[in-house]
Amino acid sequence: MPVSSITNTTATNPNTVADAVTSAASQTLSEQDFLNLLVTQMTSQDPLNPMTNQDMLQQMVSFSTLQSNTSMQSLLTGMQSGQAFTEANSMIGQQVNLLTDANGDTAQGIVSGVDLSSGTPQIIVNGQSYGLNQVLSVNPATTQTNSSTN
Repeated sequence: MPVSSITNTTATNPNTVADAVTSAASQTLSEQDFLNLLVTQMTSQDPLNPMTNQDMLQQMVSFSTLQSNTSMQSLLTGMQSGQAFTEANSMIGQQVNLLTDANGDTAQGIVSGVDLSSGTPQIIVNGQSYGLNQVLSVNPATTQTNSSTN
């Protein structure tokens, strides 16, 4: 696996250094990146001064921590979408007031279903899909009864 060279540059402008640090800090390593770095480190080490068992253990603990954090993040994301789906389903048959655009326009109607095609649950009102963040209020649907008095 080829390792790219690192060039050393000196910055005379302090903002350039701050921008470089911010840019480097915003990049994240994936599990595959971590494994690639570990394999590169092991194959490129000095045969006369190999990595110690303690160093290898620290690398494996770091990888295990990264893997656990990734799994936990996936689990939390799944739970959030499950909660949103449950919340959207509970609105079916309810009267909702919705914010339709950034100008403050609103709409109201009865939730007739839930749309999952976008990956996040959206409620269907008057044939239109709306995100749950557009819901201003939820009220029980009003039903009209025919009462006749004799």
